[in-house]
Amino acid sequence: MSTATATAPAAGYVHAEVGRLSFVRVLRSEWIKLRSLRSTFWTLVGVLVLIVGLAALLSAVVPDASTLGARAPETALANFTTRAATAGLTFAPLVVAVLGVLAISGEFSTGMIRSSFAAVPHRFPVFGAKAIMLFLVSFVVGLVSFAASWSIAVPLLTAKGYKGTLFSDTTMWSILGAATYLGLVAVFALGVGAILKASAGGIATSLGVLFLLPIISELLQALLPKQTWIADWSHYLLSASGAGMAGLANGTQEPWQNILTVVIWTAVSFVVGAILLQRRDA
Repeated sequence: MSTATATAPAAGYVHAEVGRLSFVRVLRSEWIKLRSLRSTFWTLVGVLVLIVGLAALLSAVVPDASTLGARAPETALANFTTRAATAGLTFAPLVVAVLGVLAISGEFSTGMIRSSFAAVPHRFPVFGAKAIMLFLVSFVVGLVSFAASWSIAVPLLTAKGYKGTLFSDTTMWSILGAATYLGLVAVFALGVGAILKASAGGIATSLGVLFLLPIISELLQALLPKQTWIADWSHYLLSASGAGMAGLANGTQEPWQNILTVVIWTAVSFVVGAILLQRRDA
């Protein structure tokens, strides 16, 4: 028969708190989840290739400005440079949206979300940490990608007679705005994924908002040209306002209106997703 004897801690020994929950640790765990997925790497590579590749392709194949016939105004030549440098903004948000949906729906499909909520019973810190990580990763990749696309487009197009300056305030705001838009799209898609709890439905809904709604709006404007309210409301679509954030024309919308519209789209999706995440079973 043996007797277990409790040993008193040595003098000067300080007991360390192990497993103490904090939001920083939740953030770190979400970062580990995000970077450990192979899909995250390839998705972000796809964003980089789309943005830089399309800008380089358009800048390389476009004819000289002198072939346009009558001399185009400088504003039109500068706008073309902006459109070429930000051409990837048409498709890159679609890729980022897929990443945002999978960040939450993938955990629902595998059951990992139960482990996350068991570790963080209040749930919202998990959702908030996911949103922060998705925004930061998408923003940084977008910042690098659009800086590279502008660095390629401006020299190629100015050599052909178009206008554009790499280190102007307009260019810097375009790069920053486009990168911010990508980050907000990722958070918007995260909210959609939390609402629907399904990868297929979340991706379809997010892509529908980003890609299908503008097409429907254009079709309605063509079929109902007298209904001017359709054209007016089309400027408040997520994709149209995102383009405005990147320096492209969006009707008569001011820059702050474009930013506010994208933030509202994102906030509504995020808040509804957070509420449903608290009320529904995992």
